[in-house]
Amino acid sequence: MVRARLLRFTLLIVSLLGATGPARSDLGGTLSVQTDARNRGMSYSSNRPSVQLGLAWDGQAGWYGGLQLAQARFTADRQGAWLQAYGGRVFAILPGIDAEVGTLAHTFQHSGPYDFYEVYVGLLGERWNLRLYHSPDYYGSGDRSAYAELNLRWPLATGVAAIGHIGVLHGRGGRALSYVVPLGPTRVDLRLGASWQLGTSSELQLAWVSASRGGPYIWTDSSRRQTAVLGLTTAF
Repeated sequence: MVRARLLRFTLLIVSLLGATGPARSDLGGTLSVQTDARNRGMSYSSNRPSVQLGLAWDGQAGWYGGLQLAQARFTADRQGAWLQAYGGRVFAILPGIDAEVGTLAHTFQHSGPYDFYEVYVGLLGERWNLRLYHSPDYYGSGDRSAYAELNLRWPLATGVAAIGHIGVLHGRGGRALSYVVPLGPTRVDLRLGASWQLGTSSELQLAWVSASRGGPYIWTDSSRRQTAVLGLTTAF
């Protein structure tokens, strides 16, 4: 049932992207290569290099949507494509500050029990954004989750910026997993680094990523708690 709902949501985003003409919206994509693909501090590539492909659509009146495709390697028998589909709306609330609401769905090849969706709200500034996510069944763990994140980007020189991120994940309810009980239901992740603009459409980023233990995760043992990540993203 959950997987069917996620697939329907994904198809809805695809239909929106395909039905929107250039005169009414902007459609673009990104290709990213990273030495270690991380999501909320945890490696979903088994500490290996990874490639991600993204497609983003910006419509009228603040509406937006998109898809992101990557390969997830959780365990030896749980690896395959990871498709994320998202959609939402941004609207102005104060000079220089926007608000947003949206939905994010995750579906996994060969890891169907991990499928889940989230709803989110956020505030967006010129150099920062703050978001709060909620899922009723995080990664199929049976846990309800809340994730809050603050992202900062501060220009240092022409084409160079400092980046920062802090996130807090908290799980509640569901089944008590053996590695969660002694570590607690909360995880904190940090990301600090710098980015360099390469030409008009590419960016190189080097960051230090750290994650504490605990939280409602299905896989944890293979992920390093601290690591440096180098990534290159090109927009097209």
